[in-house]
Amino acid sequence: MPDDRPKLRRLDMIPLSGPTGQQFLLRDPQRLATQEIVLPADIAYLLAQFDGTRTVREAQLSYVRRFGSLLTTDRINSLLDRLDQALLLDSQRFRQFAAQLEADFRARPTRPAAHAGRSYQEDAGAFTLSWQSRLAAVDPPGDFALDPRRPALIAPHYDMNAAADSYAAAYALLARTERPDVVVILGISHAGGAAFTLTRKPFETPFGALETDAQIIDQLARAAPFDPFAEEILHRDEHSIEFQAVLLHFLYREESDPPKIVAILCGSYHRRDEEFVDPAQPGPVSEFLELLQATLAADPRRVAVIASADLSHIGARFGLPPPLTQAHLDLARRHDTALLEKARTGDADGLYGLLAQAQDRHNVCGFPAIYALLRVRPVTEGRVLGYRQEVAAQTQSCVSFASVGLR
Repeated sequence: MPDDRPKLRRLDMIPLSGPTGQQFLLRDPQRLATQEIVLPADIAYLLAQFDGTRTVREAQLSYVRRFGSLLTTDRINSLLDRLDQALLLDSQRFRQFAAQLEADFRARPTRPAAHAGRSYQEDAGAFTLSWQSRLAAVDPPGDFALDPRRPALIAPHYDMNAAADSYAAAYALLARTERPDVVVILGISHAGGAAFTLTRKPFETPFGALETDAQIIDQLARAAPFDPFAEEILHRDEHSIEFQAVLLHFLYREESDPPKIVAILCGSYHRRDEEFVDPAQPGPVSEFLELLQATLAADPRRVAVIASADLSHIGARFGLPPPLTQAHLDLARRHDTALLEKARTGDADGLYGLLAQAQDRHNVCGFPAIYALLRVRPVTEGRVLGYRQEVAAQTQSCVSFASVGLR
C-alpha cells in the first residue's frame, strides 16, 4: 500500500483532446517508470492533490467540493495501488526500485543508447544511409565558417527525425572544419537535479562506444565546488547529450580515433524556489563555469563546444490554456529571436536579462546550456542556420529550436 499521505512523483501530465473530452497523459520524464496512463480530467485533479501533505480522506473531500460527486475510498486506494505498481508514486516501492536502478547504472562500464530504435536507427548502416543524405542536402553558408581551433554550435535536442534539418545544418557546418580532438556537450537535465552533472562513462552509439575525455573530466572533478557525479543517474536516460553523441560519432565514424566527449548535464541553475538567480553572481555555478572556461582555455587541443538546447515551449502541455493561437507563436518567435541575437553576439548577461525580464514565460528549457557555452567560450559573431516551431495539434503545444554556428 502507498503511504498514508501519498505523493505523486514529478511527472509529466500532458493534456489531450479526445472525443470524450479533456484527458491527461501521465508519464515519467525520467523514464524510470515505462508505463503511461491516460486519465480523465477529474482523476487528474484528484492526483494533483497527492503532494505528500494530504491524506486520502482530505483529497477525497477536495474532489467532492470540486465536482459535487463522491469517489469511494476503495476506488481511490485502488487507483493509488495501480500508480504504485507503475512506479509513479514517491513510495517505498519506488525508492527501492530507484536505488537498485542507480546501483546498476553506476556499475555499468558504458552509458547505454537509451533512445536507439525509437528516436534514431539502432543499426549503423541504416543510420548512415539516412543521415548521409540529410547532411548532403545541406548547403552551408559560403561566407561563414566555424573557428577551426574552437568550433562552437547550438543544436537542437528535439526529436531527431522531426528536427532532422536543423541537426543536419549544424553538423554539416561542423564537418567543414578541422576535426576536433574533444567535444564538450552541454546538455539539459530535463529531470531536474544538480546545476552540473558529469559522467565518465563512454556513450554507446550505433557506431560503438564514444569515449569520454578523462583529462578534462578529471580536472573538473578535482576542482569543482561540489560533487559533479552525485546525480550521475541523470545521464542514464537523458536524450539531450545522447543525440549529439550519436551524430558526432556518425560524423567521424571512419576516423580511427574519433573525438572524445565531455558530457555535462545542466540543471535549472538560474532558478531557486521559483525565483530567478543571476548565474554570474558569486557561488558554485559561477565557480564551475569559470573552472570550465579556464580548463578549456588552457587545453592545447582542438576543443569544440556544443550547446544541446531547444528554445520556447508553449501551449497546453506547458501550462498555457488552449487554444494555441498564431499570436502565441508570434510572441514566442520574437522572444526566441531576441535570445538568439544575444547568443550570436556572445552576450551571456544579456541572454539572462531577457529571460528574467520575461519571467521565462515561454519556458526556454535550453537556456542553461546556451548560457554556459557563452560563459566558457568567447563568441564574437554567429550565424543562425535554421529556426523552426514544431506544433503538436493534439496537445495544442509548440516547441521551437534552432541551429546556430558561433565563432
